[in-house]
Amino acid sequence: MQSRFQKLTYYFATVGILAHLGLGYVGYVAYSKITANAEPLPNTLQRVGNTIKKDYPSVAIAGDTLLEAGNQLSSKSYFWREFNPKSWPTVGPDYATAYAKLPLASNSIFVTNEDQLIKAINKAKPGDEIVVKNGSYYLEQKRINTSLHYPTSAKPIILRAETAGEVRLELTTLEGLLLSRPNWIVTGFKFIGNCQPHCEHAMHVVADADNLVISHNEFVDFNAAIKVNGVNQDFPDFGTIAYNYFYFTEPSKASSSVTPINLDMGNDWTIKNNIIRDFIKLGGNRVSYGAFIKAGSHNGIMENNLIACNTTNNDYGGYQIGLSLGGGGMKRANRRNKAAYETNHSVIRNNIIMHCNDVGVYVNKGKNSIVNNNILYNTRGIDVRFKESDAIVTNNVLSGDIRERDSGIATTSNNQVLEPNFLHGSDKLDGLFKAPAVGDFTPSKKLTAESSPYPIAENLAVSAYSTGLKDFCGNPILEQDQFLGAFKNALSCFNPE
Repeated sequence: MQSRFQKLTYYFATVGILAHLGLGYVGYVAYSKITANAEPLPNTLQRVGNTIKKDYPSVAIAGDTLLEAGNQLSSKSYFWREFNPKSWPTVGPDYATAYAKLPLASNSIFVTNEDQLIKAINKAKPGDEIVVKNGSYYLEQKRINTSLHYPTSAKPIILRAETAGEVRLELTTLEGLLLSRPNWIVTGFKFIGNCQPHCEHAMHVVADADNLVISHNEFVDFNAAIKVNGVNQDFPDFGTIAYNYFYFTEPSKASSSVTPINLDMGNDWTIKNNIIRDFIKLGGNRVSYGAFIKAGSHNGIMENNLIACNTTNNDYGGYQIGLSLGGGGMKRANRRNKAAYETNHSVIRNNIIMHCNDVGVYVNKGKNSIVNNNILYNTRGIDVRFKESDAIVTNNVLSGDIRERDSGIATTSNNQVLEPNFLHGSDKLDGLFKAPAVGDFTPSKKLTAESSPYPIAENLAVSAYSTGLKDFCGNPILEQDQFLGAFKNALSCFNPE
């Protein structure tokens, strides 16, 4: 029999060999990443360590060693203070001015309890304004169907809180409002999901729900707070989702889609000036998105949004992606008109996207896309993927990389791209802005890359300049403007605690 000493000698020799093999493999992978997309060394150590532990459990000790080395080397960026939406005055709900531009109603219906609220929503007529008195309402009905009448742009149906921000609608079922008719305006509410593990939708927008406006609301703990899709070849178009605040109080364990704004098949939608944060998915494929447009959609715009994938100091793993044209994709047979692409002529511009452990912008089968004037901090950059994708990528400021994957085409110009520090993974954008880790992007140093003229999608029917296009900080964008990143200047744009 072997002596205990011989067994120990054999054990340490084996561990030593495995460690050297592991380190050799890490060296090879690290070199490959340097030449490909410059993955920081701590990330390489952690990724390979996790792979060894998962695929080779008999030598898990080598994986643990690599993980510990990666953790020791890493100086990752994270959101190191409590998130306060008031720190960004140009995005999220503005309750003081929420109703300033509402059309005049021809009839006001005041409700004070749940039964009255459901009845008013079921029976509303064009020109009605449903005013929900301040307080909390508990809605346990499976879904609330909106009226079958057809409001018009001249006589919409308005559903609003008596005082913006002072009405709490708590849902205990998977789905809240089902909107299937055009010209509804929903504004001023706090929608709270109280389901186990999480509610699915606060609003489900389908079929003929054109010209919908969802503004100045708060959505808490919904896997897909706003879900848009067609039904029987009827598709909701020309919608606006603006000045809302979406967040989770804890990671979702659902296997279903975790994407606060989940937009399928709708044309001409605008998603702007929203705050979307902490959409972390621990169930299923563990992939989550802040917002996406997909399934054969045309002319989508995502602009001036603040996306913070993770505002904690926890590394939850999985894959958190900021904004996407195409999302995770949909089978061609299920897309609008069986389109060969996920999106066509769609734009991602003037957004700030931060703390995503995957890419900040993902173009997946997005034809004729434009990705311009965004700031991406502590993300893996921008991916343009699959042969159906072609994107103009210009005037962005980002850490990470701009990648063409699986025959995707990215036409790049005048981007300021800084790779993370290789040895410890810190973000080099820290030297350009005042406190980017906590969302203060006040410039502290002049950006050095050249800028291109601000691009406008040629497919838009009306010139964006004439319709009041603004940057993230609310500055009007003029036809001659050239600037890098999400704003021309940061005056009164960032108000840190």
